[in-house]
Amino acid sequence: MNEAPIRLLIVDDSPEDRELYRRLLAQDREHAYELLEAETGEEGLALARERSPDCLLLDYRLPDVDGLEFLARLPAETLVPVIVLTGQGSEAVAVEAMKSGAQDYLLKGSVTPDRLQHAVQNAIEKVALRRKVEERTAELAEANAALRRMYDDLEELVEQRTAQLSVANEDLKREIRVREWAEQERARLLVLEQQARKQAEEANRTKDEFLATLSHELRTPLNAILGWVQVLRSGKLDPTAAARALETIERNARVQAQLIADLLDVSRIITGKLRLDFKPVDLRRIIDAALDSVRPAADAKGIQLEVSIAPLASPVLGDADRLQQVIWNLLSNSIKFTSRGGRVEVRLREADANAVIRVSDTGIGIRPDFLPYVFDRFRQAEGSITRTHGGLGLGLSIVRHLIELHGGTAEVESEGEGEGATFTVRLPLRAELAEDPLDSTAVGQSLFSKPDLLSGVRVVVVEDEADTRELLVMALQQCGAEVAAYGSAAEALAALDRAVPDVLLSDIGMPVQDGYDLIHKLRARGPGRGGDVPAAALTAYARAEDRLRALEAGYQTHLAKPVDPSELISTVARLAGRRVTP
Repeated sequence: MNEAPIRLLIVDDSPEDRELYRRLLAQDREHAYELLEAETGEEGLALARERSPDCLLLDYRLPDVDGLEFLARLPAETLVPVIVLTGQGSEAVAVEAMKSGAQDYLLKGSVTPDRLQHAVQNAIEKVALRRKVEERTAELAEANAALRRMYDDLEELVEQRTAQLSVANEDLKREIRVREWAEQERARLLVLEQQARKQAEEANRTKDEFLATLSHELRTPLNAILGWVQVLRSGKLDPTAAARALETIERNARVQAQLIADLLDVSRIITGKLRLDFKPVDLRRIIDAALDSVRPAADAKGIQLEVSIAPLASPVLGDADRLQQVIWNLLSNSIKFTSRGGRVEVRLREADANAVIRVSDTGIGIRPDFLPYVFDRFRQAEGSITRTHGGLGLGLSIVRHLIELHGGTAEVESEGEGEGATFTVRLPLRAELAEDPLDSTAVGQSLFSKPDLLSGVRVVVVEDEADTRELLVMALQQCGAEVAAYGSAAEALAALDRAVPDVLLSDIGMPVQDGYDLIHKLRARGPGRGGDVPAAALTAYARAEDRLRALEAGYQTHLAKPVDPSELISTVARLAGRRVTP
């Protein structure tokens, strides 16, 4: 503990509580504390201004001011992190305190040394991060000001040059085009900045709603579990009541386990670490297993389950566990939103070389304005504390992602509120490994042992980031490809005038001309001049809509960064017409 002690201000009218916090903090072996104490809000505000503490523990109910008033009167320039201490267990109190500037809150009856020490350190780190963000924001503002000055200087220069070259018609036209480009670019940047700001505000609002929902959803089953445990410990329950208590505890524990499993799945999806085990699977057995899992919940609500399963020409290539998770999620969702005595149908049939699974219900339906967002992560039709259905809003987003990883699609239809909903999943029946979107990992492990896999294949790589460009070139050359790499779309187009490659790999996000501009200009050339060269888009934009946009622009496939070299090689081989086998 050679670092300076943490100056901590405790504002609490209870001497016993202040003594408790002193004892708990004294158990911290990693940090030393300089403690300041105040019994009233006024005294605490004065000490905060005079002594500039590193952190402040605030009793929500003080004799002279409450916690919200204290937070409102705390000088903004002090940036002191505040942890609210309250004997109330209301999430509403905590949310109001957090909105008013508190970094965290603790319930007085559950304060432990670890919780208190962790809360203090976390609050200090949050404020330190906020200071860094503000510093970066100030630097960005200075950079924006410099950019504005640069544009102003550019405008002045264009005006001067226009006056000087008024007699030279061609030069004048060129200068006017430069000025128009600058204006258009500035307008484009302004639109992008406004869109980014709106998206950031929406993301922040969604995050706040999700955190509040997460707190509620985790605490609700925990409250039932702890309550029944205490009742069981009393020993006053008869065997029937004790059995019912144990069933309640088990049911709520399973709810918590499912919430945590969904959170882990979303984490794996976001980080790209979700891996599937592809094998031929029988969808009929998967649907039957999912039905067995949800039937008790349906029976409890008196919901009728109707099943219609038609035979398929061939099995689907997929991960059986994950596909069962998809069907279970869809059925559970329909049961949750269907009233007692309703009906849920699941049907399997074959159409257009796809296995089509439909789950429909007679439930509450979906508003037309919310339909486009049903599969979005963290989005729920009910976003307030008065919502009548639980859950984190993750299940359907997981469904869509898992189905897309299987090369399929997930859709939803509803005529509106009170009209029920129908979810449709389509999975390709083609079982060839070479066409599978994720099986490049299995195939790719043996690709580097085939240095002639891409022998004679001419590949043009377009990537503005030097390190990534070097990695792509090295991976392709190790399998025998002849690679030409360029840092911009303009350089690549010039090279394509001289020679047409067998495969084009292009980044999407590049300065001046992006990957969409490149493929549009290339496709406009027509066959024989590179217009029909197979192309793959390389991009960090990995959403389903980004993939669709790349395909619509003219690319044959879409690879999300970071690109696995094995996936890269198998993709280039397929585009070049080479057969890829393990």
